[in-house]
Amino acid sequence: MKSEVFNQTFTDIAPYYDTLMSFVNYPAWVSYIETICALNSVKGKVILDLACGTGVCLMLWSQRGYNVIGLDISLPMLQVCREKISRAYDGANCEIQLINTDIRNFALARRVPIITCLYDSLNYLLSETDLMCCFKKVYEVLSDEGIFIFDMNTLHCLRDEWGNQTFHRQDGEIYSTWTNTFETSTNISSLRLTLNIRKNGRETTLKELHQERAYPLSTVAEFLTRAGFNCSFYGHLTFRPADERNLRVMGVAKKK
Repeated sequence: MKSEVFNQTFTDIAPYYDTLMSFVNYPAWVSYIETICALNSVKGKVILDLACGTGVCLMLWSQRGYNVIGLDISLPMLQVCREKISRAYDGANCEIQLINTDIRNFALARRVPIITCLYDSLNYLLSETDLMCCFKKVYEVLSDEGIFIFDMNTLHCLRDEWGNQTFHRQDGEIYSTWTNTFETSTNISSLRLTLNIRKNGRETTLKELHQERAYPLSTVAEFLTRAGFNCSFYGHLTFRPADERNLRVMGVAKKK
């Protein structure tokens, strides 16, 4: 029997990503990050968003008066982002810069006061070396008084919440199947995502493989410290100290 072929992450699903993520309260994330910046007296309204995807947060920050830079390795996701920006601004000047590159190896001509990496994008870095590389690059690009804000899924989330299960969803014209498997030896969760899209009497099937690795909070803290940061962890969108029982944690890092 021929095995199923699942395509590269964030390629074919790019035009449908916003529909699949329509349940996410992005304005709440942006407001939360603004609060963190205010509490830490961060000066400057320039944001670099790593793994920016289709740019929902980029546009929200731009609307709030920030100078925004979005960085992503996926050209299809950035193309969707560009199209959304073009429609929203209708040819008017827009302070959103998009860069196609890898969060493990990036550089900017200037340093910025705020760097974000959201919606478990760091979990997509499957080796400790890759995670450390990202943290080192963030340190190089972040201004001395700046702040790095990110979130990560925990081991509890990937192992116990997602685990080994299949579930189905209907989002308008999209019927999706989400099949998760968790490998205890690596702490890697593999999602085989299948989209069946019914439109104009036709059905298209798309398949992508998504993998995330869970890192203990102690490991993330150690790597941030080695990269030159002091860090704190909070429960998602709260200011309660995080622990391994959380599903998602928020990280806040500043240079020592």
